Amino acid sequence: MDYLIHLAILVGIYLILAQSFNIVFGLGRMFNLAHIAVYAIGAYTTALLSTNLQMSFWICIPASMIISALFALLIGAISFKLDHDYFAIGSLAFSSVVTAVLINWKSLTRGVLGITGIPRPEVLGIDFSDNTNFLFLLSIFVAAVLISVGIIFKITFARCLRAQAEHSHAARSLGVNLVRLRTNAFIISSAYAGLAGAFFSYYINYIDPSSFGLHEMVFVLSIVIIGKPGSFWGVTAATFFLVLLPEPLRFLSISPSILGPMRQLLYSLILFGVVFWKRKTLFPVERSV
Repeated sequence: MDYLIHLAILVGIYLILAQSFNIVFGLGRMFNLAHIAVYAIGAYTTALLSTNLQMSFWICIPASMIISALFALLIGAISFKLDHDYFAIGSLAFSSVVTAVLINWKSLTRGVLGITGIPRPEVLGIDFSDNTNFLFLLSIFVAAVLISVGIIFKITFARCLRAQAEHSHAARSLGVNLVRLRTNAFIISSAYAGLAGAFFSYYINYIDPSSFGLHEMVFVLSIVIIGKPGSFWGVTAATFFLVLLPEPLRFLSISPSILGPMRQLLYSLILFGVVFWKRKTLFPVERSV
């Protein structure tokens, strides 16, 4: 039972993270490779506030979301001047800068040693050190995020994001402020990513820079691509599928040194197969106007 609860918690965290990435990449086709960086910022914000300052849950969660959103403004101010592949490279460079800061600012982040002893939250007198209680708390936030993202996917904001992704010049001619639209998408997406990072920090009780590497970005990207970019239910189903997919491998007599690469190989093969099979719909040719 404890194992199933653990898997459910991981699914919940990745649901928030994947749907947040689905806003910028799925709707807006903005290849933001710094998404894991804001996820890390949210996790470190909660870790530092809860350990060094003993801040409560109700302060750590909003702080993680706000600080992650502020970093999104910085990413946007720099990266929105770039287009297509250059935008992806620019966001990847920002992610590398964040990783370098996490590793080298040892007086704050403790570098590769990471931050230990992150306490579980206590809300309304309830101690969430028990995983069952923690899953209940996480489920409330996951439900709130999924409902809000589902609403976002149905309003004018989503249609404008899809329009600028398909043809930015046509969208601009219809009065869409592309800079404001993309900035708002980044802020919303990064705030949700910061929330996911906060819960990851609370759950694991320990974080270090290796938890937020490029492999994690590839995994989230795989979820969105396999679920179909811009599809709310597709990404939700893909999150369950990919998070739970490698778990049967744990019951095989395989060395841990082999298990990790096998999981990455499995993800890579599935991602390659989906991209090859759905290449015409995943990356449609831009229509001329």
